[in-house]
Amino acid sequence: MVDRRTVLKGGIAFGSLGLVSTVLGQESALVVHEFDGGTYPGSNDLGNWAGAGSFANGDGSGEVADGALRLAYDNAGWFASNVSQSVADHGHLTMRVRGDSGGEESDFLVDVGGARDLLANLTDDTIGTEWSTVSVDLSAAGADPESPKAVRFNFWQGASGAIEIDRIAFTSGGEAPPSTATPTPADPTPTPTDMPEDETSTPTDTPDDETPTDAPDDGGSTWDVPFPERPPESDSLPAASEITESTTVAELYEHFDDPYYVPRDFTDYLPGETGSKNQEWTDTQKAEEFGYDVAAVENNVGDGSLTLGQLGTQALPYVKQLAENDFPAHATVKLLPRLALLPDEEEDPGVHDEPSVVWDETAGPTAATNGPGQLIQDRWPTDARSYQPTEVRVRDRAHDQPEYDDSREWGSSGNIPDSFYNDEANPVLDAAADKVDPVTGDSLGGDGFTANAPMAAEIRIHETGGSYINQYIKLKNTSEVPYFQDAAVIWWLGPSGNASNLSDGHWNNPHRPSASLGHPQRDVIEVDHPDYENLSVYAVRIANHDEPYHMRTLYPGQSVAMEIGTPRDGSAWSTSAERQDLVDTMLDSLHVELETNLDRNDPIIDAIGLTYRVPN
Repeated sequence: MVDRRTVLKGGIAFGSLGLVSTVLGQESALVVHEFDGGTYPGSNDLGNWAGAGSFANGDGSGEVADGALRLAYDNAGWFASNVSQSVADHGHLTMRVRGDSGGEESDFLVDVGGARDLLANLTDDTIGTEWSTVSVDLSAAGADPESPKAVRFNFWQGASGAIEIDRIAFTSGGEAPPSTATPTPADPTPTPTDMPEDETSTPTDTPDDETPTDAPDDGGSTWDVPFPERPPESDSLPAASEITESTTVAELYEHFDDPYYVPRDFTDYLPGETGSKNQEWTDTQKAEEFGYDVAAVENNVGDGSLTLGQLGTQALPYVKQLAENDFPAHATVKLLPRLALLPDEEEDPGVHDEPSVVWDETAGPTAATNGPGQLIQDRWPTDARSYQPTEVRVRDRAHDQPEYDDSREWGSSGNIPDSFYNDEANPVLDAAADKVDPVTGDSLGGDGFTANAPMAAEIRIHETGGSYINQYIKLKNTSEVPYFQDAAVIWWLGPSGNASNLSDGHWNNPHRPSASLGHPQRDVIEVDHPDYENLSVYAVRIANHDEPYHMRTLYPGQSVAMEIGTPRDGSAWSTSAERQDLVDTMLDSLHVELETNLDRNDPIIDAIGLTYRVPN
């Protein structure tokens, strides 16, 4: 281990934003955060985006006090700070940090420049209860200093505790940059700890801001997603008549744990152990009402002896329903944690942004006019609960595409170029107005709302104040089987927002423990339609990440809703007839294309240029 010498606090700013030197002048530091101002959350000292979520303090973002950021965690929490420049002249990521208990370097993962691992695996330094320096050698960690992308921390590793950070910087050596936090003696000789054997890869729960370039000449993707050929055999549920309260998880599907991580899907999100932000009916309340035996899950799911009866009243009838419809066994057991808590009645998806005015005029609910037949997505990827990189690439194939797929150039701004917004040749215009496939030009088969699976749609408009409206699109699964929403593409004609704030959007799904879990990022575009005054065509692709598929699913008889914030004054549609015409046009032009062959809906992405990623 390399001993770190104590560095005097204070510093001299010089040169470019974020660049400082120690008072002794031995080295420069590119400071990412010093937490001595009012910019966090929101931005860092480099002028780039920074934020956090799911922590136990500061409304999820942590709390800044006395020049330090305190992050309290209980098997949850992410921090991210974008770095859009090369740090090749600064070979180390350094932090001045202390913990409540010490040893917190084993509690969270660090992601920087493509290097992803537990902090304990990236450094010999340790976190103590007094201020000390923790340094990551970027080269040794395998990080790319030319493209650091961001500094990210992830605390979904099962631990509870708190750390405080007074400075994050890139330095040319392992020294701590000057600090502004309340002075506390530094620990000059941190004690190394044993490195854990589980060399995991960090999940991403934060926005990615990389824009890959240099696409290959043939236009083909160079990002290989290593899908297994098929799920392990056999993949059929027992006959519905043979499924009873005593049927076990292992009897439903023998490969429930390898490769599908069903025990972790249960135990990582047990009722009562996960926050219930914005959920009207919490998992704890559902478990009590439905007779869900939490202790039985904890004791029996690991070896597959957990029975459907121990899951309460809901799981058994849903599993029998899926068996009657030839739904795959591997997907059924993946969804058991939510099937056990799924009510008989439809739950209201609710709203993310509470409206000040809700228009009386609505459109729908209307079934898809093209009459799509039953859709069974027969390959549901692994949930990658061990975060093995190859499995993560399968699970998060849409979310991670901008980072790894270098055959397309991806934007990361909520404001897209005027040249794109005004492109009258984009096939998405005809797709919405004329109900044709944007790839083939063939008819979508209906004269109103269309989809490639049985569902119904409803349109509302919510005014949220300040010349701002939310387009509210509700989708209901009218089939007997679930759909996963990963990589689903949705397009429609809606009120024009001049492509000025496409990052304002929300996905309301009541079938997850908390609104902050399973909330997808999105690829979003808006293209002005020259034939419709004040209307544009919007297209959105859903890009989930990290959370298991039972939070990424549209269940039979249940609904989700998408809100798209639009900087428009609702008074532009001043009469009831004008408002009704607007919502009817939105519904008639709406199309939903679920992913059917694990191709991320790439042909649509390429046809309409749907390559602008915004965070959740």
